[in-house]
Amino acid sequence: AASDVYKRQMKARDKPFYGNRNADASWDDIDILDFYGEDSLLIRHFEDTEGKIIGFIGFAGREEETYLTEEELQIIHLLLGSFSKEIAVREYKEREVRASNTLGSIMNNMGVDIYVNSFDSQDMLYANRSMVEPYGGIEHFWGKKCWEALYSDKTGECEFCPKRHLIDENGHPTKVYSWDYQRPFDKCWFRVFSAAFAWVDGQMAHVITSVDIDHQKKIEEELRVAKDKAEHLDRLKSAFLANMSHEIRTPLNAIVGFSQLLPAAETAEEKKLYSDIINQNSDILLQLINDILDLSKIEAGTFDFYPSSIDVNQTMEEIEQSMRLRLKNSDVTLAFTERLPGCLFYIDKNRLIQLLANFVNNAIKFTQTGTICMGYRMTDTDTIYFYVSDTGCGMSNEQCEHVFERFVKYNPFIQGTGLGLSICRTIVEHLGGKIGVDSEEGKGSTFWFTLPYRTVSYTHLRAHETLM
Repeated sequence: AASDVYKRQMKARDKPFYGNRNADASWDDIDILDFYGEDSLLIRHFEDTEGKIIGFIGFAGREEETYLTEEELQIIHLLLGSFSKEIAVREYKEREVRASNTLGSIMNNMGVDIYVNSFDSQDMLYANRSMVEPYGGIEHFWGKKCWEALYSDKTGECEFCPKRHLIDENGHPTKVYSWDYQRPFDKCWFRVFSAAFAWVDGQMAHVITSVDIDHQKKIEEELRVAKDKAEHLDRLKSAFLANMSHEIRTPLNAIVGFSQLLPAAETAEEKKLYSDIINQNSDILLQLINDILDLSKIEAGTFDFYPSSIDVNQTMEEIEQSMRLRLKNSDVTLAFTERLPGCLFYIDKNRLIQLLANFVNNAIKFTQTGTICMGYRMTDTDTIYFYVSDTGCGMSNEQCEHVFERFVKYNPFIQGTGLGLSICRTIVEHLGGKIGVDSEEGKGSTFWFTLPYRTVSYTHLRAHETLM
Protein backbone atom coordinates (compact mmCIF):
# COMPACT_ATOMS: atom_id res chain seq x y z
CA ALA A 1 0.00 0.00 0.00
CA ALA A 2 2.83 2.37 0.93
CA SER A 3 4.58 1.51 -2.36
CA ASP A 4 1.42 2.40 -4.31
CA VAL A 5 1.18 5.68 -2.40
CA TYR A 6 4.81 6.39 -3.26
CA LYS A 7 4.24 5.68 -6.96
CA ARG A 8 1.30 8.09 -7.05
CA GLN A 9 3.36 10.75 -5.28
CA MET A 10 6.28 10.32 -7.64
CA LYS A 11 4.05 10.64 -10.69
CA ALA A 12 2.55 13.78 -9.20
CA ARG A 13 5.81 15.35 -8.02
CA ASP A 14 8.17 14.11 -10.76
CA LYS A 15 10.99 14.46 -8.21
CA PRO A 16 12.56 12.32 -5.47
CA PHE A 17 10.63 11.52 -2.33
CA TYR A 18 12.21 13.05 0.74
CA GLY A 19 10.63 12.52 4.15
CA ASN A 20 11.45 12.87 7.87
CA ARG A 21 9.44 11.72 10.80
CA ASN A 22 8.65 15.15 12.32
CA ALA A 23 5.71 17.36 13.01
CA ASP A 24 5.64 18.67 9.43
CA ALA A 25 5.39 15.20 7.86
CA SER A 26 2.10 14.38 6.07
CA TRP A 27 0.15 11.23 6.82
CA ASP A 28 1.15 9.82 3.42
CA ASP A 29 4.82 10.40 4.26
CA ILE A 30 4.35 8.75 7.69
CA ASP A 31 2.75 5.71 5.98
CA ILE A 32 5.76 5.33 3.71
CA LEU A 33 8.26 5.75 6.59
CA ASP A 34 6.30 3.23 8.67
CA PHE A 35 6.25 0.77 5.73
CA TYR A 36 10.05 0.79 5.51
CA GLY A 37 10.57 1.21 9.33
CA GLU A 38 12.79 4.25 8.94
CA ASP A 39 12.81 7.80 10.34
CA SER A 40 14.04 9.36 7.11
CA LEU A 41 13.97 8.34 3.42
CA LEU A 42 15.25 9.67 0.12
CA ILE A 43 13.94 7.67 -2.88
CA ARG A 44 14.14 8.24 -6.66
CA HIS A 45 12.18 6.09 -9.18
CA PHE A 46 13.36 4.89 -12.60
CA GLU A 47 11.24 4.93 -15.77
CA ASP A 48 11.70 3.10 -19.04
CA THR A 49 11.45 4.77 -22.44
CA GLU A 50 7.68 4.39 -22.34
CA GLY A 51 7.37 6.14 -18.96
CA LYS A 52 6.71 2.98 -16.97
CA ILE A 53 8.30 2.79 -13.47
CA ILE A 54 10.78 -0.08 -13.54
CA GLY A 55 12.64 0.39 -10.22
CA PHE A 56 13.83 2.62 -7.35
CA ILE A 57 17.03 3.82 -5.75
CA GLY A 58 17.08 5.39 -2.28
CA PHE A 59 18.83 6.21 0.98
CA ALA A 60 17.41 5.58 4.46
CA GLY A 61 18.25 6.43 8.10
CA ARG A 62 20.24 9.65 7.75
CA GLU A 63 22.17 10.30 10.96
CA GLU A 64 22.11 14.09 10.60
CA GLU A 65 18.99 15.78 11.80
CA THR A 66 19.43 18.66 9.37
CA TYR A 67 17.25 18.82 6.31
CA LEU A 68 18.52 18.71 2.72
CA THR A 69 18.12 22.03 1.01
CA GLU A 70 16.19 22.46 -2.21
CA GLU A 71 19.46 22.98 -4.07
CA GLU A 72 20.86 19.72 -2.66
CA LEU A 73 17.65 17.91 -3.54
CA GLN A 74 17.80 19.32 -7.09
CA ILE A 75 21.40 18.11 -7.53
CA ILE A 76 20.44 14.65 -6.24
CA HIS A 77 17.44 14.69 -8.55
CA LEU A 78 19.60 15.50 -11.58
CA LEU A 79 22.21 12.87 -10.72
CA LEU A 80 19.64 10.19 -10.12
CA GLY A 81 17.79 11.30 -13.29
CA SER A 82 20.92 10.69 -15.36
CA PHE A 83 21.35 7.36 -13.66
CA SER A 84 17.71 6.57 -14.39
CA LYS A 85 18.15 7.39 -18.09
CA GLU A 86 21.22 5.13 -18.30
CA ILE A 87 19.30 2.27 -16.74
CA ALA A 88 16.35 2.90 -19.08
CA VAL A 89 18.65 2.84 -22.13
CA ARG A 90 20.24 -0.41 -20.98
CA GLU A 91 16.81 -1.88 -20.33
CA TYR A 92 15.75 -0.85 -23.84
CA LYS A 93 18.83 -2.45 -25.38
CA GLU A 94 18.33 -5.62 -23.37
CA ARG A 95 14.71 -5.67 -24.48
CA GLU A 96 15.88 -5.34 -28.10
CA VAL A 97 18.28 -8.24 -27.59
CA ARG A 98 15.54 -10.36 -26.00
CA ALA A 99 13.15 -9.47 -28.80
CA SER A 100 15.81 -10.28 -31.38
CA ASN A 101 16.57 -13.61 -29.71
CA THR A 102 12.87 -14.40 -29.51
CA LEU A 103 12.40 -13.52 -33.17
CA GLY A 104 15.46 -15.60 -34.09
CA SER A 105 14.09 -18.54 -32.11
CA ILE A 106 10.76 -18.21 -33.91
CA MET A 107 12.47 -18.01 -37.31
CA ASN A 108 14.58 -21.10 -36.55
CA ASN A 109 11.69 -23.19 -35.29
CA MET A 110 8.93 -22.41 -37.78
CA GLY A 111 9.61 -25.55 -39.80
CA VAL A 112 10.29 -23.52 -42.97
CA ASP A 113 13.45 -22.39 -44.76
CA ILE A 114 13.98 -18.62 -44.85
CA TYR A 115 16.69 -16.48 -46.43
CA VAL A 116 17.01 -12.82 -47.39
CA ASN A 117 19.17 -11.24 -50.08
CA SER A 118 19.63 -7.69 -51.32
CA PHE A 119 17.20 -6.78 -54.07
CA ASP A 120 19.83 -4.88 -56.04
CA SER A 121 23.18 -6.58 -55.35
CA GLN A 122 21.65 -10.00 -54.48
CA ASP A 123 24.14 -10.39 -51.61
CA MET A 124 22.97 -12.78 -48.91
CA LEU A 125 21.72 -10.88 -45.83
CA TYR A 126 20.14 -13.56 -43.63
CA ALA A 127 19.36 -17.28 -43.50
CA ASN A 128 17.69 -19.26 -40.73
CA ARG A 129 18.96 -22.52 -39.26
CA SER A 130 16.86 -24.95 -41.29
CA MET A 131 17.96 -23.17 -44.47
CA VAL A 132 21.70 -23.39 -43.81
CA GLU A 133 21.89 -26.90 -42.32
CA PRO A 134 21.79 -28.79 -45.67
CA TYR A 135 24.62 -26.53 -46.91
CA GLY A 136 26.91 -27.09 -43.92
CA GLY A 137 26.18 -23.96 -41.88
CA ILE A 138 25.76 -20.20 -42.13
CA GLU A 139 29.41 -19.74 -43.20
CA HIS A 140 28.44 -21.14 -46.61
CA PHE A 141 26.22 -18.08 -47.23
CA TRP A 142 28.31 -15.15 -46.02
CA GLY A 143 29.86 -12.96 -48.70
CA LYS A 144 28.04 -14.70 -51.56
CA LYS A 145 25.39 -13.85 -54.05
CA CYS A 146 22.19 -15.83 -53.68
CA TRP A 147 22.86 -17.99 -56.76
CA GLU A 148 26.42 -18.71 -55.59
CA ALA A 149 25.15 -19.89 -52.20
CA LEU A 150 22.33 -22.05 -53.56
CA TYR A 151 23.86 -23.55 -56.72
CA SER A 152 27.26 -24.83 -57.64
CA ASP A 153 26.84 -24.41 -61.41
CA LYS A 154 25.41 -20.87 -61.65
CA THR A 155 27.51 -17.94 -62.82
CA GLY A 156 24.78 -15.31 -62.78
CA GLU A 157 21.21 -14.54 -61.82
CA CYS A 158 18.84 -17.50 -62.11
CA GLU A 159 16.64 -17.47 -65.19
CA PHE A 160 13.61 -18.14 -63.00
CA CYS A 161 14.41 -15.38 -60.45
CA PRO A 162 11.04 -14.01 -59.22
CA LYS A 163 12.24 -10.42 -58.68
CA ARG A 164 10.31 -9.07 -61.68
CA HIS A 165 7.08 -10.27 -60.04
CA LEU A 166 7.77 -8.48 -56.73
CA ILE A 167 7.81 -4.77 -57.61
CA ASP A 168 5.59 -2.62 -59.79
CA GLU A 169 6.64 -0.05 -62.40
CA ASN A 170 7.22 2.48 -59.62
CA GLY A 171 9.54 0.21 -57.68
CA HIS A 172 7.01 -0.49 -54.92
CA PRO A 173 6.57 -4.00 -53.48
CA THR A 174 3.67 -6.02 -54.88
CA LYS A 175 1.93 -9.10 -53.51
CA VAL A 176 3.64 -12.36 -52.55
CA TYR A 177 4.69 -14.57 -55.48
CA SER A 178 4.85 -18.37 -55.07
CA TRP A 179 5.92 -21.45 -57.06
CA ASP A 180 6.97 -25.09 -56.56
CA TYR A 181 10.67 -25.88 -56.70
CA GLN A 182 12.74 -29.08 -56.68
CA ARG A 183 16.08 -28.72 -54.89
CA PRO A 184 18.90 -29.88 -57.22
CA PHE A 185 21.10 -31.91 -54.88
CA ASP A 186 18.47 -34.09 -53.20
CA LYS A 187 15.44 -33.62 -55.49
CA CYS A 188 13.21 -32.64 -52.57
CA TRP A 189 10.17 -30.49 -53.40
CA PHE A 190 9.42 -27.12 -51.75
CA ARG A 191 6.66 -24.55 -52.09
CA VAL A 192 8.43 -21.18 -52.25
CA PHE A 193 6.97 -17.79 -51.29
CA SER A 194 8.84 -14.66 -52.40
CA ALA A 195 8.31 -11.00 -51.43
CA ALA A 196 10.08 -7.64 -51.44
CA PHE A 197 10.34 -5.42 -48.35
CA ALA A 198 12.56 -2.78 -46.69
CA TRP A 199 15.56 -4.24 -44.81
CA VAL A 200 16.88 -2.83 -41.50
CA ASP A 201 19.33 -0.49 -43.25
CA GLY A 202 16.66 0.88 -45.57
CA GLN A 203 17.66 -1.04 -48.70
CA MET A 204 15.12 -3.14 -50.60
CA ALA A 205 15.44 -6.81 -49.71
CA HIS A 206 14.12 -10.02 -51.18
CA VAL A 207 12.83 -12.65 -48.72
CA ILE A 208 12.34 -16.27 -49.70
CA THR A 209 10.31 -18.66 -47.54
CA SER A 210 10.09 -22.31 -48.58
CA VAL A 211 7.96 -25.08 -47.11
CA ASP A 212 8.82 -28.77 -47.56
CA ILE A 213 6.08 -30.35 -49.71
CA ASP A 214 8.03 -33.44 -50.77
CA HIS A 215 5.56 -35.76 -49.02
CA GLN A 216 2.66 -33.88 -50.60
CA LYS A 217 4.26 -34.19 -54.06
CA LYS A 218 4.71 -37.93 -53.58
CA ILE A 219 1.06 -38.26 -52.58
CA GLU A 220 0.05 -36.18 -55.62
CA GLU A 221 2.13 -38.43 -57.88
CA GLU A 222 0.63 -41.55 -56.28
CA LEU A 223 -2.86 -40.11 -56.77
CA ARG A 224 -2.06 -39.26 -60.39
CA VAL A 225 -0.78 -42.79 -61.03
CA ALA A 226 -3.80 -44.26 -59.22
CA LYS A 227 -6.13 -42.03 -61.25
CA ASP A 228 -4.48 -43.04 -64.54
CA LYS A 229 -4.62 -46.68 -63.50
CA ALA A 230 -8.28 -46.41 -62.47
CA GLU A 231 -9.16 -44.73 -65.77
CA HIS A 232 -7.21 -47.40 -67.64
CA LEU A 233 -8.98 -50.18 -65.72
CA ASP A 234 -12.30 -48.48 -66.33
CA ARG A 235 -11.65 -48.41 -70.07
CA LEU A 236 -10.56 -52.05 -69.99
CA LYS A 237 -13.55 -53.05 -67.91
CA SER A 238 -15.87 -51.26 -70.34
CA ALA A 239 -14.26 -53.12 -73.22
CA PHE A 240 -14.47 -56.34 -71.19
CA LEU A 241 -18.20 -55.88 -70.55
CA ALA A 242 -18.77 -54.99 -74.20
CA ASN A 243 -17.07 -58.22 -75.29
CA MET A 244 -18.48 -60.39 -72.50
CA SER A 245 -21.77 -61.01 -74.27
CA HIS A 246 -19.85 -62.32 -77.27
CA GLU A 247 -17.51 -64.44 -75.08
CA ILE A 248 -20.46 -66.05 -73.32
CA ARG A 249 -22.78 -66.29 -76.31
CA THR A 250 -20.26 -68.05 -78.56
CA PRO A 251 -19.70 -71.22 -76.49
CA LEU A 252 -23.29 -71.18 -75.24
CA ASN A 253 -24.68 -71.09 -78.78
CA ALA A 254 -22.37 -73.95 -79.72
CA ILE A 255 -23.50 -76.02 -76.72
CA VAL A 256 -27.20 -75.38 -77.33
CA GLY A 257 -26.96 -75.80 -81.09
CA PHE A 258 -25.02 -79.05 -81.15
CA SER A 259 -27.02 -80.46 -78.23
CA GLN A 260 -30.12 -80.06 -80.43
CA LEU A 261 -28.33 -81.68 -83.37
CA LEU A 262 -26.94 -84.59 -81.35
CA PRO A 263 -30.14 -86.70 -81.21
CA ALA A 264 -30.49 -86.38 -84.98
CA ALA A 265 -26.95 -87.57 -85.72
CA GLU A 266 -26.99 -90.61 -88.01
CA THR A 267 -23.47 -91.98 -87.56
CA ALA A 268 -21.18 -92.63 -84.60
CA GLU A 269 -18.56 -90.31 -86.08
CA GLU A 270 -21.11 -87.52 -86.34
CA LYS A 271 -22.23 -88.05 -82.73
CA LYS A 272 -18.61 -87.99 -81.52
CA LEU A 273 -17.94 -84.76 -83.43
CA TYR A 274 -20.98 -83.08 -81.89
CA SER A 275 -20.03 -84.35 -78.42
CA ASP A 276 -16.46 -83.09 -78.74
CA ILE A 277 -17.71 -79.64 -79.80
CA ILE A 278 -20.11 -79.55 -76.84
CA ASN A 279 -17.38 -80.64 -74.41
CA GLN A 280 -14.86 -78.17 -75.80
CA ASN A 281 -17.27 -75.22 -75.54
CA SER A 282 -18.38 -76.36 -72.08
CA ASP A 283 -14.76 -76.12 -70.94
CA ILE A 284 -14.46 -72.65 -72.45
CA LEU A 285 -17.67 -71.49 -70.77
CA LEU A 286 -16.65 -73.02 -67.45
CA GLN A 287 -13.26 -71.29 -67.57
CA LEU A 288 -14.97 -68.00 -68.40
CA ILE A 289 -17.33 -68.30 -65.44
CA ASN A 290 -14.51 -69.38 -63.10
CA ASP A 291 -12.45 -66.34 -64.08
CA ILE A 292 -15.36 -63.99 -63.45
CA LEU A 293 -16.10 -65.62 -60.08
CA ASP A 294 -12.42 -65.48 -59.07
CA LEU A 295 -12.28 -61.79 -60.01
CA SER A 296 -15.38 -61.13 -57.89
CA LYS A 297 -13.81 -62.95 -54.93
CA ILE A 298 -10.57 -60.98 -55.30
CA GLU A 299 -12.41 -57.66 -55.30
CA ALA A 300 -14.53 -58.77 -52.32
CA GLY A 301 -11.47 -60.01 -50.41
CA THR A 302 -12.82 -63.56 -50.12
CA PHE A 303 -10.32 -65.37 -52.32
CA ASP A 304 -9.63 -68.49 -50.23
CA PHE A 305 -6.51 -70.66 -49.85
CA TYR A 306 -6.36 -74.13 -48.32
CA PRO A 307 -2.73 -75.27 -48.09
CA SER A 308 -1.75 -78.89 -47.58
CA SER A 309 1.23 -81.18 -48.16
CA ILE A 310 1.46 -82.26 -51.80
CA ASP A 311 3.81 -84.26 -53.97
CA VAL A 312 4.92 -81.68 -56.54
CA ASN A 313 5.97 -84.26 -59.16
CA GLN A 314 2.65 -86.06 -58.97
CA THR A 315 0.74 -82.78 -59.26
CA MET A 316 2.80 -81.71 -62.28
CA GLU A 317 2.21 -85.08 -63.97
CA GLU A 318 -1.54 -84.67 -63.44
CA ILE A 319 -1.39 -81.24 -65.06
CA GLU A 320 0.66 -82.64 -67.96
CA GLN A 321 -1.83 -85.45 -68.62
CA SER A 322 -4.93 -83.23 -68.44
CA MET A 323 -3.44 -80.50 -70.63
CA ARG A 324 -2.30 -82.98 -73.30
CA LEU A 325 -5.96 -83.71 -73.93
CA ARG A 326 -6.37 -80.07 -74.98
CA LEU A 327 -3.68 -80.26 -77.65
CA LYS A 328 -5.41 -80.11 -81.02
CA ASN A 329 -2.30 -79.55 -83.09
CA SER A 330 -0.12 -82.57 -83.74
CA ASP A 331 2.83 -80.27 -84.47
CA VAL A 332 2.95 -79.21 -80.79
CA THR A 333 4.21 -81.42 -77.95
CA LEU A 334 3.86 -80.95 -74.19
CA ALA A 335 6.40 -82.33 -71.72
CA PHE A 336 7.18 -82.15 -67.99
CA THR A 337 10.95 -81.80 -68.40
CA GLU A 338 12.56 -80.59 -65.14
CA ARG A 339 11.87 -81.85 -61.64
CA LEU A 340 13.35 -82.62 -58.24
CA PRO A 341 13.28 -86.11 -56.75
CA GLY A 342 10.64 -86.66 -54.05
CA CYS A 343 9.73 -83.00 -53.55
CA LEU A 344 7.02 -82.39 -50.94
CA PHE A 345 5.61 -78.88 -50.78
CA TYR A 346 3.15 -77.23 -48.41
CA ILE A 347 0.77 -75.23 -50.62
CA ASP A 348 -2.81 -75.00 -51.84
CA LYS A 349 -2.83 -77.71 -54.52
CA ASN A 350 -5.77 -76.27 -56.44
CA ARG A 351 -4.09 -72.86 -56.67
CA LEU A 352 -0.82 -74.40 -57.90
CA ILE A 353 -2.77 -76.31 -60.56
CA GLN A 354 -4.65 -73.13 -61.46
CA LEU A 355 -1.36 -71.26 -61.98
CA LEU A 356 0.37 -73.86 -64.11
CA ALA A 357 -2.77 -74.83 -66.06
CA ASN A 358 -3.34 -71.19 -66.97
CA PHE A 359 0.26 -70.88 -68.22
CA VAL A 360 0.01 -74.09 -70.26
CA ASN A 361 -3.43 -73.19 -71.65
CA ASN A 362 -2.08 -69.82 -72.89
CA ALA A 363 0.95 -71.57 -74.39
CA ILE A 364 -1.36 -73.94 -76.30
CA LYS A 365 -3.38 -70.99 -77.68
CA PHE A 366 -0.32 -69.16 -79.03
CA THR A 367 1.94 -72.04 -80.15
CA GLN A 368 1.39 -73.41 -83.66
CA THR A 369 4.46 -75.62 -83.84
CA GLY A 370 7.23 -76.80 -81.55
CA THR A 371 7.22 -77.66 -77.86
CA ILE A 372 5.71 -76.59 -74.56
CA CYS A 373 7.88 -77.45 -71.58
CA MET A 374 6.94 -77.23 -67.93
CA GLY A 375 9.07 -77.81 -64.85
CA TYR A 376 10.43 -76.51 -61.59
CA ARG A 377 13.72 -76.23 -59.73
CA MET A 378 15.20 -74.81 -56.54
CA THR A 379 16.85 -71.45 -57.13
CA ASP A 380 18.21 -71.34 -53.57
CA THR A 381 17.41 -72.96 -50.24
CA ASP A 382 14.29 -70.82 -49.76
CA THR A 383 12.72 -70.46 -53.23
CA ILE A 384 11.18 -72.77 -55.85
CA TYR A 385 11.02 -71.60 -59.47
CA PHE A 386 8.11 -72.91 -61.61
CA TYR A 387 7.94 -72.21 -65.34
CA VAL A 388 6.15 -72.98 -68.61
CA SER A 389 8.12 -72.34 -71.84
CA ASP A 390 6.79 -72.40 -75.38
CA THR A 391 7.99 -71.83 -78.94
CA GLY A 392 4.98 -69.69 -79.85
CA CYS A 393 4.63 -66.19 -81.26
CA GLY A 394 6.18 -64.42 -78.28
CA MET A 395 5.61 -60.81 -77.18
CA SER A 396 7.27 -57.41 -77.32
CA ASN A 397 8.82 -55.80 -74.23
CA GLU A 398 5.91 -53.36 -73.96
CA GLN A 399 3.39 -56.22 -74.08
CA CYS A 400 5.32 -58.08 -71.37
CA GLU A 401 5.00 -55.06 -69.07
CA HIS A 402 1.18 -55.16 -69.18
CA VAL A 403 0.37 -58.83 -69.75
CA PHE A 404 -0.50 -59.45 -66.06
CA GLU A 405 -3.00 -56.58 -65.92
CA ARG A 406 -6.74 -57.15 -65.95
CA PHE A 407 -8.70 -57.48 -69.20
CA VAL A 408 -5.55 -57.44 -71.35
CA LYS A 409 -5.94 -59.39 -74.61
CA TYR A 410 -3.36 -59.03 -77.37
CA ASN A 411 -5.22 -61.25 -79.84
CA PRO A 412 -8.95 -60.45 -80.03
CA PHE A 413 -9.56 -63.52 -82.21
CA ILE A 414 -8.58 -65.95 -79.45
CA GLN A 415 -11.23 -66.72 -76.86
CA GLY A 416 -10.65 -65.64 -73.29
CA THR A 417 -11.51 -62.96 -70.74
CA GLY A 418 -8.07 -61.42 -70.27
CA LEU A 419 -8.35 -62.19 -66.55
CA GLY A 420 -6.38 -65.42 -66.16
CA LEU A 421 -2.87 -63.95 -65.81
CA SER A 422 -4.12 -61.14 -63.56
CA ILE A 423 -5.63 -63.74 -61.25
CA CYS A 424 -2.37 -65.71 -61.35
CA ARG A 425 -0.48 -62.61 -60.20
CA THR A 426 -2.88 -62.17 -57.27
CA ILE A 427 -2.40 -65.81 -56.24
CA VAL A 428 1.41 -65.64 -56.42
CA GLU A 429 1.61 -62.35 -54.52
CA HIS A 430 -0.68 -63.74 -51.82
CA LEU A 431 1.64 -66.72 -51.46
CA GLY A 432 4.62 -64.38 -51.02
CA GLY A 433 6.19 -65.02 -54.42
CA LYS A 434 6.97 -63.21 -57.66
CA ILE A 435 5.60 -63.67 -61.17
CA GLY A 436 7.00 -62.68 -64.54
CA VAL A 437 7.53 -63.46 -68.20
CA ASP A 438 10.56 -63.61 -70.49
CA SER A 439 9.63 -63.36 -74.14
CA GLU A 440 10.92 -62.53 -77.60
CA GLU A 441 8.70 -61.90 -80.59
CA GLY A 442 8.67 -64.81 -83.00
CA LYS A 443 10.68 -67.09 -80.68
CA GLY A 444 8.39 -67.87 -77.76
CA SER A 445 7.77 -67.06 -74.11
CA THR A 446 8.59 -68.37 -70.66
CA PHE A 447 6.02 -67.61 -67.98
CA TRP A 448 7.36 -68.19 -64.47
CA PHE A 449 6.68 -67.65 -60.81
CA THR A 450 8.68 -68.21 -57.66
CA LEU A 451 7.34 -69.27 -54.27
CA PRO A 452 9.06 -69.40 -50.89
CA TYR A 453 9.81 -73.02 -50.04
CA ARG A 454 7.75 -74.06 -47.04
CA THR A 455 9.21 -77.20 -45.51
CA VAL A 456 6.77 -79.95 -44.67
CA SER A 457 6.51 -80.53 -40.92
CA TYR A 458 6.25 -84.01 -39.40
CA THR A 459 2.51 -83.53 -38.93
CA HIS A 460 2.05 -82.53 -42.56
CA LEU A 461 4.22 -85.47 -43.69
CA ARG A 462 2.18 -88.01 -41.67
CA ALA A 463 -1.02 -86.57 -43.13
CA HIS A 464 0.44 -86.90 -46.62
CA GLU A 465 1.49 -90.54 -46.03
CA THR A 466 -1.98 -91.36 -44.71
CA LEU A 467 -3.56 -89.93 -47.87
CA MET A 468 -1.17 -91.99 -49.99
